[in-house]
Amino acid sequence: MKQSRLLTIATVVVVVLILAAAIVIPRLSGNGSQTAGADIDYAAQPYVGDPEAPAKVTVFFDFLCPHCANFAETVTSVLKREYVDDGQAAIYFVNFPVIAPQGMSRTLAMVGECVNRQGSDGFGILEPVLLRAQSTLNTPQRAYELAEQFVPGLDRAALEECVQGNETAALVDEDVQLARRLGVTGTPSVFVNGRLVSNATLANVRAAIEDAQPE
Repeated sequence: MKQSRLLTIATVVVVVLILAAAIVIPRLSGNGSQTAGADIDYAAQPYVGDPEAPAKVTVFFDFLCPHCANFAETVTSVLKREYVDDGQAAIYFVNFPVIAPQGMSRTLAMVGECVNRQGSDGFGILEPVLLRAQSTLNTPQRAYELAEQFVPGLDRAALEECVQGNETAALVDEDVQLARRLGVTGTPSVFVNGRLVSNATLANVRAAIEDAQPE
């Protein structure tokens, strides 16, 4: 009887330890990110940094999203200094118009894509500018003015023609489809090498980037 009771207790202890391991181990290894990587076509997105960088940070954003403006100021700017400038990471930007999905959010997404079409580092320069100025972005003309002011060598006439002709509308639609396919529901949402950073604080994004570095 005593031996049977000891065997039962030992079995319960083993089960408890297995359950505890199942809960604790993912928390220790995840650093706030999921374990399964999403399929993202990085070549289709505007980016800053070296595309050969080991960490690919993907930010789903809306130019009119206040949280995106704060994220750009407090997280993206730091990541650029700490990881992008020395080749450890590249940051990719995916449009997800949520504030005014059929209005200015969508138009500004097309502005960004049209600026990106003109090459150089235009999008990387314009992205923080538009986010800082989002309270003034009531018309496409304001975005054109800022692009012309801050992006060296920008062809404003070509930019306006591109936006007004909806030349990049399909790219924005593809971004929205990607967001929905990955289960993105709000902005900013951040993935590192296809893995969602569930709580995209600076600390958690840093940890995900560090995990992506080769040993």
